[in-house]
Amino acid sequence: MGKRCLTLVLALLLALSLSACGSRPDPTDPTSSGGGSSSPPIPAPLDTTYWTAVRHESYNPSFGRTEVSAMPTEKWWADLYLNEDGTALFREVLGFGYASYLINAEWWLGADNALRLTGEDLDGSFISMDGRKEKDGSVMLETPYGNRFYFEPAERPASGGELCMADLEGTWRMSAGEVEGDEFSPEEMHMASLLDIERWWSDDEGGYTLHADYHNARLLDTDAPEYETEKNLLTEKLDEPLMYGLPNELWSARLYAEDSETEYYVTLTDRNTLYLRQYYELDNAPAARTAIYTREESLLPETLTLALADEPDKSLMFYWRDPPAEVAQPLAAIPMTALEKGGQNKLLLVGRWYETDIQFCTGRAEQNEDGTLGEWITDTVLYEGTIRINEPQWFSLTIPEETAKLCLFMKRPWDESWFTWPITDQDPFFVSGDTFLTEAE
Repeated sequence: MGKRCLTLVLALLLALSLSACGSRPDPTDPTSSGGGSSSPPIPAPLDTTYWTAVRHESYNPSFGRTEVSAMPTEKWWADLYLNEDGTALFREVLGFGYASYLINAEWWLGADNALRLTGEDLDGSFISMDGRKEKDGSVMLETPYGNRFYFEPAERPASGGELCMADLEGTWRMSAGEVEGDEFSPEEMHMASLLDIERWWSDDEGGYTLHADYHNARLLDTDAPEYETEKNLLTEKLDEPLMYGLPNELWSARLYAEDSETEYYVTLTDRNTLYLRQYYELDNAPAARTAIYTREESLLPETLTLALADEPDKSLMFYWRDPPAEVAQPLAAIPMTALEKGGQNKLLLVGRWYETDIQFCTGRAEQNEDGTLGEWITDTVLYEGTIRINEPQWFSLTIPEETAKLCLFMKRPWDESWFTWPITDQDPFFVSGDTFLTEAE
């Protein structure tokens, strides 16, 4: 009897000592390391490092059912990289744009081949995706929205396969130019260039398309810079390298205008480096210019972005007279429209919220009895056009100290009447720096 009691006491002590060591790790949690350790598990080796999606499942709440789609289609595909160094890449592409992705990601395998990926999504937010690796080598991965992709092992693409047309989206600033094999900075060449590529949805294409605006300025050290601007260029994928010897051996793209012979050829060597080539004739012989571009956070410089953050209600236009160098230099590739010859002042206009029609008109202001502006009597329209949301445009003139000789007209496309802003140093229209031009109360 005494032996039995002693055995029970020893068993109880053993159970207590085990529970004091910490809770048992969950075998279904691939990030669980047990023992209270905060270090992630070591990625397990895989025989395969690349998969392509063959099936997609999503729940449709309207019909209360799970819908299954075969993949890939002509416009829709997804793939998965699980690299041996623990890095990962998941991509879902619709047309030439991302529908979803996970970049700067890492992956782990837990017990029972439970799979976890963590990284950045389209908005730069940190997210995780869970799934599993089956015994036959296939992989299931579930998005944070509950959609599931089923992947089959495939041959890993050659160099450049980690990049695709969707990675072209963004703002690119020229960082170097090549002349006869030698690289020069844009400053040394007295030039600047910007390439802004946007993703647009197309019902006709059944996916995203890419449209590009190209800006190039030369002779910036002179009083008469030369500008080259092409807007709304279309894109076409080419299954060939831009140049031999570049890391991207698989593809390049043509940027072209529908109504002219203008075309440029681009490729990516990594996600933040773009090469652009332009072909031309020199002395009746074919020649090419090559430039290297680096990805930017935004087309608008940081100082300008911070200024735009204070936008009031009913804003029509952001207006900055003679902005500082940290704003002007990054936008030097944007063409300058001379409203008068030898203008000493520079106006930067930025579109706000809606596409806006603008005009610059010469004439004179009629005054009300209280001294306020009554009406602007126009003589000549010097410039007319439109400005898009967040689009910067440059204008040069000499701003008079008193009587305005030029007026800025602004209106939305659906409005009938124009809002006016005489260009002068005289109150109430004097602007010493930046301001928002807003609708009159």
